[in-house]
Amino acid sequence: MAAHDKPPVGLRLWPQTYSVARLLGVPDPLPRLSTADAPVALIVGHDEVSLLAPEEVVRELGSLVERASEGWRAFTVEAVVPLETIGLLAVASRALADVGVPVMVFSSHDTDHFLVPARFLGRALAVLNQAGLERFLPER
Repeated sequence: MAAHDKPPVGLRLWPQTYSVARLLGVPDPLPRLSTADAPVALIVGHDEVSLLAPEEVVRELGSLVERASEGWRAFTVEAVVPLETIGLLAVASRALADVGVPVMVFSSHDTDHFLVPARFLGRALAVLNQAGLERFLPER
């Protein structure tokens, strides 16, 4: 595997393929998740409920899914990123935009996550390896 085929230092590429879904309501009960699993975002607000999750999680919700876009790959910044950090996602998003790769972003308290269409994964890996994101990461 060539160096540009691997995630850059500080990023984890999850093996699952993701869906970005609009739901008809909040799942009850919520999907069974654990902190060891791939990241999931449930966003409720502004007259919509959205779920960014591995495709199998979204499929299990059946008729609660109004529509879904499948075929996304997820990256996680593998560090606790201080909330006041400026520029990490801007640099990643700009690098991806410059080569025509769409990006969906979500953040947790400690870190950032973003999705790119699986069909653009090779292009995304190549440009992210050149972006220098490691300069934003705390020293270990």
